[in-house]
Amino acid sequence: MIMGMSFGRGVLFHDRNVLACAEVKDGVIHMWAEKITLKTIGKLWYRIFFSFPWYYQLFHLLLAGYVLAAIVKPDWAIIDPMWVAVYIAGFHFVFPKKMKKFHGAEHKVFSYGGKKSLAALKEIQRADIVNDGCSTNLVVWFFTGFILSVFFLLLEWSVACGVAGMLVGMLGDRYVRKYFGFLYKLSAFFQKYSTTKEPERLHLETAIRSYMLFEHIREVDRLQNAS
Repeated sequence: MIMGMSFGRGVLFHDRNVLACAEVKDGVIHMWAEKITLKTIGKLWYRIFFSFPWYYQLFHLLLAGYVLAAIVKPDWAIIDPMWVAVYIAGFHFVFPKKMKKFHGAEHKVFSYGGKKSLAALKEIQRADIVNDGCSTNLVVWFFTGFILSVFFLLLEWSVACGVAGMLVGMLGDRYVRKYFGFLYKLSAFFQKYSTTKEPERLHLETAIRSYMLFEHIREVDRLQNAS
């Protein structure tokens, strides 16, 4: 199963074995691919965290400091630190603008049914920006559980209900789509108008190159295993 992920500088695609990434540095697209190891995962999350604009990083540092201070000295807490968990769950809605464009490019690459290539860039640009398997689905499931319980339960239990909702969306996806289709329509609405933006050529080319690299590496692995 091929999965994609966007961050502030680029797009990556991966399966259980290999990860391919294309990222923009000073206007130039750089590509790399690696077998998935703990080192690769660390490299990935390093890029994700440090690709945010400085004010996002400062805000997140302050949030982390606040949570730590609230744990050490609960009397210092002005608001319940569990709200930070709610913020993290809803982070899709506050993606930086560039990240939303890379996210849109990732979706369009997935939506395009033909061979992913730079020659097909115009066709990929016209592809649907809504992705049926987007993680926005899980965000919607979280807030469904959270909102339905927050007015009746303590905040930590409401967050637990949100997490339970996410687990339902993850583990029961094949079944819940049949009975809760309206939630996926809501996710599609958010994808189209909130969690993605229409990508420019640079974002599309980055996503396409990432996918092409992923396919190349996977084909090389297949041929090596067959020989």
